[in-house]
Amino acid sequence: MKACGLNQHVGSDPVTFRQWKEAFRQRLGVLYEQAEADSLFYWSVEEITGISKARLLAEMEQPVPLKSVPLLKSVLQRLEKAEPVQYVFGKAFFAGMELRVGPGVLIPRPETEELFQWACESLPLSGHSASARILDLCTGSGALALALAKTFPDAQVYACDLSSIALSTAGRNAHDLGLSVRLFQHDVLEGNLPESVVAGGPFQLMVSNPPYVLPSEKDLMRSNVLDYEPDMALFVDEEDPLAFYRALARIARAHLAPGGFFLAEINESFPRENKDLLVAAGFEEVEVRHDFRGKHRMVRARMPLFI
Repeated sequence: MKACGLNQHVGSDPVTFRQWKEAFRQRLGVLYEQAEADSLFYWSVEEITGISKARLLAEMEQPVPLKSVPLLKSVLQRLEKAEPVQYVFGKAFFAGMELRVGPGVLIPRPETEELFQWACESLPLSGHSASARILDLCTGSGALALALAKTFPDAQVYACDLSSIALSTAGRNAHDLGLSVRLFQHDVLEGNLPESVVAGGPFQLMVSNPPYVLPSEKDLMRSNVLDYEPDMALFVDEEDPLAFYRALARIARAHLAPGGFFLAEINESFPRENKDLLVAAGFEEVEVRHDFRGKHRMVRARMPLFI
């Protein structure tokens, strides 16, 4: 079926789900691999019609309900412009949670879920998981902070971001999920945390997914990221790619409890540099891990037990 063939059916004879799936493949083929286009089709159909993928696979020859056709057509047009599907529907999924997202807020990534899992493994090793104090720096949608609050319900979880849009979104996500996260606005590069945040004592766990993409790496990125997601959450100064990590290391050294852990997502191009930075800052047991794609994507460091 040609892309224009879809328009020949809309408004006259019913169009089957199979025809719509083919339209997604053809019209999104420039932007996505076939498997991704199919995934976008199934997601879109479920959001618009309520029909799950499992059910849809058995009903591919059925006509799309007429009331759903304009919505499906609108979604496909937005996806053709490389708008992220998460922004189209205003939601993303992270660690089993449904989160609100939208323009101005970074979309949570699968590799960040791996950082979350590593953080979950790390907190019990600090010896204070039951009543821990946790801090998420550069929280964005609140994904890491909320997932940790859900996993460790007795912990005090704090989260900060420079973006007021991100903080508003994180707050709405916390409300929707019924989770307690204490949000505050802060520029990590400024260093010192507010007195109201540190007054309760040191943190047993600090996590961060800071900006780390170099401007020179833009050519490697998809338009659905470049054209829609916030630059301030993605990019760092080409001449000083570790600026955020130096600032984070200073904050962690000042406010992490003995034996506590600091974890961060990193640029795959700088695993050695990030490790050396944390070692030089006085951390112990500094380790870099690969993500599921085999890229150096996260680092963990431990505050010495005796300082």
